[in-house]
Amino acid sequence: MRRAVVVALVVAGAVVAAGFLASQSTDVPTGASSSRTTVSHVVDGDTVVIASGEHVRLIGVDTPERGRCGFGAATEAMRRMVEDRRVLLVNPASVQDRDQYDRLLRFVEVDGRDAGYAQIQSGLAQARFDSRDGLDPHPREDRYHDADRRHRGPCE
Repeated sequence: MRRAVVVALVVAGAVVAAGFLASQSTDVPTGASSSRTTVSHVVDGDTVVIASGEHVRLIGVDTPERGRCGFGAATEAMRRMVEDRRVLLVNPASVQDRDQYDRLLRFVEVDGRDAGYAQIQSGLAQARFDSRDGLDPHPREDRYHDADRRHRGPCE
């Protein structure tokens, strides 16, 4: 059983690396603000802590919660992408600044790549929490949903 988990994590890591490398470069949307910072800690596959101590929730993606299938792989993939690295936080004008838990809502980009999009492409996240769910629209939601239709993870 333990060996199967290790093999699954290695395979997930390879898939994430391939998806991350293939993910499209991003632009700062018109009317958006952005800032550079360092990610000091990864909470899970869609939430990080930055150098200031603020929690940042990635816009438009949802990864499994603790105890759910895929939690470990999604968290580890995010850790490999952004932990201890300089990132660009993008704040589109169409999205509220914070969620109900007082986390900053941002796109997180590293080396010109959209970390949320990479999670979707690797099958570790779903496109969610946007205008299709009755929340604020965001400028990348069509691309996120297109990727979500093409890339389903092992837990679905």
